[in-house]
Amino acid sequence: MTSAPAEKPPLVLPIIGVVSEARQRTIAICLALMVVTGAVYWFSGPQDTPYAHQVSQANNILHGHLDLLPQYSKNLNTLERVLYDGHGFCFAPGDPEASKVSNARISPTCKTYMQHSLGPAFIEIPGVLIWGSDLNQTAVSIVFGAMTAPVVFLISRAFTKKLLNQLLLTILMMFGTILWWVASNGGVWFFAHTTATFFLFSAIYFAINRPNPLLAGAMLGAAFMCRPTVIMDGLFFVVVFIPYWLHHPTEERPGWHISIEPLANFVAGLAPFLALEMYLNWARFDNPLETGYNYGEQVHQDYLQYIYNHGTFSLHYINRHPPVIFEQMPIFDKPGTVCSTNPPLDCAPIRPSWNGMAIWVTTPIFLTTFFTGINLKIFSRIGAALIAIACAVIFSRAFVQIWHTDWQHQHIPLGLQLWPFWLMIAAAIVFSIRNRDRMIFACWAAIIPTGLLIFLFAATGWAQFGYRYGLDFTPFLWLLVARFIGDDLKWWHIALIVAGIVVNFCGVLWIYHFDVSQTTGWAWATF
Repeated sequence: MTSAPAEKPPLVLPIIGVVSEARQRTIAICLALMVVTGAVYWFSGPQDTPYAHQVSQANNILHGHLDLLPQYSKNLNTLERVLYDGHGFCFAPGDPEASKVSNARISPTCKTYMQHSLGPAFIEIPGVLIWGSDLNQTAVSIVFGAMTAPVVFLISRAFTKKLLNQLLLTILMMFGTILWWVASNGGVWFFAHTTATFFLFSAIYFAINRPNPLLAGAMLGAAFMCRPTVIMDGLFFVVVFIPYWLHHPTEERPGWHISIEPLANFVAGLAPFLALEMYLNWARFDNPLETGYNYGEQVHQDYLQYIYNHGTFSLHYINRHPPVIFEQMPIFDKPGTVCSTNPPLDCAPIRPSWNGMAIWVTTPIFLTTFFTGINLKIFSRIGAALIAIACAVIFSRAFVQIWHTDWQHQHIPLGLQLWPFWLMIAAAIVFSIRNRDRMIFACWAAIIPTGLLIFLFAATGWAQFGYRYGLDFTPFLWLLVARFIGDDLKWWHIALIVAGIVVNFCGVLWIYHFDVSQTTGWAWATF
């Protein structure tokens, strides 16, 4: 009888040890993922960028300026300039670029600003304090890309208990999407995407793994400071947190009722970043809602008016983006066809299009997002057949360029080749509502509004591999894939993930490393 209490400690201690070991293993995996991702990004990328404009912006902020002065900036000649003097778009006296704008207004008080949100610049202030304007922005970008890996891994644990599946889902995001190419670059546009993606995943972590409306709102706010368009992703969190703020009727309270505290916490986390952004806009452009794009130099240049023919944002631009997202293919050419005119740059049989490439080409497994949550087999099979036909038609129109036929230029009536995509998106939303699947509905509640906001912009991403604007909603596409796979990993899931890794690996090599001397006389990338 007296020996029973003495036996209890050995029963308790092993349990504590097991928990500790599990946590240590998780920490080790997270550190390994971060180190490996950072190493791959660094050694596969350019390791520097001439477009480190956020470093210049941070240096100017430290010297008391929100505008950019030459003495505190590097490579101003590569800047997408925002020019403003308190009255409107302008040029400083003697600015040679004024000749590119009809009836250019010359102002002695005209200032130069950066045409991007200042969040990434604030991030770099500690580094600029140490290294000054010599801070390597590409290295900072890679650090944020590497830090994204463990966050993605931790989120994957909410969808599958199998370590292999968790690792594959993490590898998919880090190496099977254009995040690899973007984070490795570190240039002004891409650095903003990288930091926004990190904060978006952090916000998702505090919505799914450790629900905390305050921290989720703060992380979304930080992402907003990097890429303002991601504010529309906030609908994901509103939907995911429904159980916290919207309550079912009970015996005590027969009607539906709302709890203000979770919503207030989410707003409290988000609001400081919104307020800071509005203050910075007002301090620079005398308007809290003016980000500077309307005073961008390129918007006013005569030779670019065909792009901005309806201003910066307009409903007229919506039809420009879907062809890039769904239809833009690599460039296929018969070797030697045009070598006589431009040897040997145009001799490659296949090369990426600098205008972008379809999301389902750079990350094929994203096609499964259309079927996540659709639990009617006959509907899934019909949808898969329609998507397959659409992809085949789109691919064939690009591939037949080898024979220089007119098929790729043929107009398909009513854009029928894209209808399967629209139909399956609609079906996915309907099934999520029908099945009361809050997670799937929340993902589409983020993807669609964010995509529509991006579609209003005149440009489609300029020079890019893949569709870089898609990174604003890619975390939610990844969530749909994680939900689709779960614990049920199949061979063709692995095949699609590997295909995405290969495509993105080739994109990184094509753009950052391959040249004539390294490819036996073939130029694999001509931009």
